[in-house]
Amino acid sequence: MSHLTFLNTSDRRPTPAKKTPPVQVSSTQQSRQESTSMSDRASKHQTTQDFTAANFPTPHLALRSMADDVQVRGFAEEQARVARVLLPRVSAALALPSTGHRAEVLTLAYDAVVRWRRALAATTDDARYGATGRPAVSRYAVTLDEDGPNYDRLGEVGRLRAGARWDTATGRWTGGTDTPASRILAVYGQAARRRFAVECASSADRLANEVGLPISDRLILGNTLLRGDAAREVAVRLAARLGERRGVAEVETTGDLLYVVTADSDARRAAFREAMLVLSMAERADWSAWWSAAYLLYQAPQFKKGSDATNRVFLAAVGAALLGEAPVLPHDIDLRCMVLGQNAVMATPLLCGQVTA
Repeated sequence: MSHLTFLNTSDRRPTPAKKTPPVQVSSTQQSRQESTSMSDRASKHQTTQDFTAANFPTPHLALRSMADDVQVRGFAEEQARVARVLLPRVSAALALPSTGHRAEVLTLAYDAVVRWRRALAATTDDARYGATGRPAVSRYAVTLDEDGPNYDRLGEVGRLRAGARWDTATGRWTGGTDTPASRILAVYGQAARRRFAVECASSADRLANEVGLPISDRLILGNTLLRGDAAREVAVRLAARLGERRGVAEVETTGDLLYVVTADSDARRAAFREAMLVLSMAERADWSAWWSAAYLLYQAPQFKKGSDATNRVFLAAVGAALLGEAPVLPHDIDLRCMVLGQNAVMATPLLCGQVTA
């Protein structure tokens, strides 16, 4: 039985932190300060941490049957390998003297992880999917700007139960036994419904997630949660698109559906830039900065497929450099940052997503 402890899932309005006005200094003082800062940062961001598969617990969402567990769990070894390669690069980035340069080099490091994920998809089958459901390799290179937003189901998702069968008469998946994937989506479906109950009118079927940008000191609209008619309309469109692409569309379009939808292009770009700035300005061992960047990155996917693994590897490497220890990525970090509000994730980062199966 799965359970998830949500200490606070409501987010009335995130409040970006106010910035302190800069102190005016002479050019000589600035040169000395930058020289000292570069020396200090270089000593703080060392590359002595190592990574193992234990730093990358397999997401429950990836565990969709018993047969593929070994191969799915083996992906953690590859993620650890890439994080080890990436660590010197992000450590060097964080040691640079200016915020702009740090953000620029961190962005280049992130792009390198994107290329790794794309190359891996081209050479390795994704064990999470059956032969008919496996996404085309091209999906890892197609941007959301090119092909529209991502729509992800929450709640009771029948196709993720082991042994479930598609019932053509009812248009629903029936039977089967629960898997870690089906259980975790059910748990986060409850969290989404709780947010609707607290933050919206009873008739509302859309909940736009307000995201505070702590450095830029402004708000953007991130992911949107959908229920009711809005969710069913999305399901009908997805069924039509999958039917065109694959010739068959076994998509549930009726019932109590829930979806989380990615933000628009401008908001995603703003969230990504802010994540790089947050990390570039963070002090040593600043876990709140790391979590802030994680939340922003999950509000800012660039491609149709591959963003989750990219985020995990990047966050592990930059976390080791920034925090002085290689972090263990919560298996549900993607769902908690996509579904929960920013205040809930930032206030209780180690408690708001405890899941046992």
